[in-house]
Amino acid sequence: MIIEDNYKVKNNITKELKSPDILTEKRIGFFVKQIENEFDKIIFTDKALNKEKHLTEVTSYFNDKLTRNIREHLEATNQFRFYDLFAGAGGLSSGLENANLAPQLALDKDKSSLLTYHFNRPFLSQEQVINDDIKVVSRDFEFKKVPLVVGGPPCQGFSNANKQKKVNDDRNQLYKFYLHTVKHSTPDIFLLENVPGILEFIEIITKDFKKIKYSLFPFILNTKDFGFPQNRKRVFIIGLADSNSKIFSDLMKIFNDTIEDNLGNKKFSLWDSIRDLPVLEAKSERNSTSQESKNWGYTFGNFVTHKSEYSLLVNNGVELFAPVLNHKSKFNNERDIKIYGLLKPGDKSDSAKIADINPYLNRGGIFKDKFYKLVPDDPCKTITAHMYYDCHMYIHPKSARGLTPREAARIQGFSDDYLFLGSPNEWYRQIGNAVSPLIGKILGVAINKMLNRIYEH
Repeated sequence: MIIEDNYKVKNNITKELKSPDILTEKRIGFFVKQIENEFDKIIFTDKALNKEKHLTEVTSYFNDKLTRNIREHLEATNQFRFYDLFAGAGGLSSGLENANLAPQLALDKDKSSLLTYHFNRPFLSQEQVINDDIKVVSRDFEFKKVPLVVGGPPCQGFSNANKQKKVNDDRNQLYKFYLHTVKHSTPDIFLLENVPGILEFIEIITKDFKKIKYSLFPFILNTKDFGFPQNRKRVFIIGLADSNSKIFSDLMKIFNDTIEDNLGNKKFSLWDSIRDLPVLEAKSERNSTSQESKNWGYTFGNFVTHKSEYSLLVNNGVELFAPVLNHKSKFNNERDIKIYGLLKPGDKSDSAKIADINPYLNRGGIFKDKFYKLVPDDPCKTITAHMYYDCHMYIHPKSARGLTPREAARIQGFSDDYLFLGSPNEWYRQIGNAVSPLIGKILGVAINKMLNRIYEH
């Protein structure tokens, strides 16, 4: 099979390296302006950081980082391209990129998620990052052929937590627009991610994809089985184009062997993943989102060298010297802070320690997990977008506060210099909705091997 030019990145970098790239300079300027806009919103309430000096240091850091990102993209060759649908903040893309795959297009309806996605991929043009509804885009956009399409349609309609789910729930039908994109971009492989509840519909989904000549191979992965610090179970569906049916057995052996080779290589606990981040207190002042301090944390914190064993894992083996990003505590009232302090790791809402002040006690077992203090030596419970509302179910194991967005991002496996944009609550939602980049990398390694097998066939 011949590999067409648009299948892989085949950059001619000679001109780029010898002369200033005006387009690159403009693009870097656009992203640096976003950082300046974020700083404009911030009010430092103590003198631990000098705002003007810190802004200069942070913008200098990101100017270098983003320039390096673009340069590395220009220098990369023979990377299989992919489309990321329902891309969110880019968790799955991050993992695939770490496995030497290259995003060609990202699509998501949520604006703040796409801002985060694009900021961390400055090499993509505005046209390659589409902030729109897939129901509109899949009808009007011309999707060219790529080797790989990935994405996770919003999963609320498939969730076991949704007691009123219906087969015809609109959220369950979004996969059909994913299917439409697959049909027109004709990838050799697609990867669809969702919650385990999607398996109740697997027969219907399999029949739909069979109509466009794809065979499906669903499987369940849990991040904790790979030694990562989170109990996060998700379904992944590999779709293989029937045009490669003669080597299906080879392809699935490559996939299964790669997964098995990575099972349980490390055993990281929740505490392993967050213990080196700055100690913070719960924010005790209402309506103070813009206020930042040493005690409450910062959007752009002090520069530190990240060198714990777990940080080396999420930072691809690099002792990263960078500002601590998105590490801010959430507001809690006096009662909640007291509850957080009284609970011991593993305690829930039904603990006798908080019976006299628990506002949810009269609601019975339904709210047993309304408060939960995390256990430091175990994997964390599943990080979810619910943290957008409150962190009662994600109480820090050693402090009377909820997890910060950076701690949640660490648990998920995002690199320490991955900046989340939008409001702090939107950071939580972006992180909770993401695929773990650590799992994404393992899947990416497997898919890269499979694509190489297909193109040598």
